[in-house]
Amino acid sequence: MATDYGFDTACVSDTGLVDVVITSPSRVIGERVARRLTTRRGGLAAVDPSGADGGLDVRQYLLGRVSPSSLALLKAQVKAEAEKDEEVQAADVQALFVSGGDLTITIVITAATGPFTLTMNVSQASYSILVGGP
Repeated sequence: MATDYGFDTACVSDTGLVDVVITSPSRVIGERVARRLTTRRGGLAAVDPSGADGGLDVRQYLLGRVSPSSLALLKAQVKAEAEKDEEVQAADVQALFVSGGDLTITIVITAATGPFTLTMNVSQASYSILVGGP
């Protein structure tokens, strides 16, 4: 029996297309995870009282010095935050700082509907997401 993920509205960023209804399970889950990774800790409680311990604004990593231990911590925190989503069974995280100090995070998310990839490109001023197949 197929899992019904319902639908959501595309609204990861303030400038997103809020009038676009999405029904792809990968996109619905990916947008929820992206919201978790661009919201400060506790910021999700405003829309979901159970979200008081949720949120990790990955932009905070753009301000510090990059070391192997800080990169390992970032990956561990992103994995833990992604796996807080009820539909995420597992998350495999890769993170890379690119030229100009920007950050690319690639997460292979395993859900009941199968794996998919969430890629986030993060800068101080903005971020973008791409949800695709494995």
